[in-house]
Amino acid sequence: MNIKLNALCLGAVLALTPFLARPVLADEWNKKTEFQFSEAVQIPGKVLAPGKYIFQLVGNESDRNLVQVLSEDSNGTESLVATLMAVPDHISDTPDKPIIHFEERPAGTPEAIHSWFYPGENTGWDFIYPNEK
Repeated sequence: MNIKLNALCLGAVLALTPFLARPVLADEWNKKTEFQFSEAVQIPGKVLAPGKYIFQLVGNESDRNLVQVLSEDSNGTESLVATLMAVPDHISDTPDKPIIHFEERPAGTPEAIHSWFYPGENTGWDFIYPNEK
């Protein structure tokens, strides 16, 4: 009886494992990362008000340099803010948490997000800003 119960429990765990692992794989595929900004920040073409935002790669195998920025409201509802073109960026130290690097901007303007790195990876995405005239 005990062997049958153990086999049944083991079978149930093995059957549910793919469903439990999918969210992790999804985040690693699209690099979904959440950030909370206490002040306004700039991305190419927009200023993000203080709040919670999600950065993720567009699910396209042929072009892994499109980044979606979504806002998240207090109810957890996500809405698309922008889809941005980015180029690969590299750092020597592998981050253990998500990292954002900022560019300097003139006084009185929001800091601009220069690049974003997913934890555990040396390659990130550098946002492309239009040339200033």
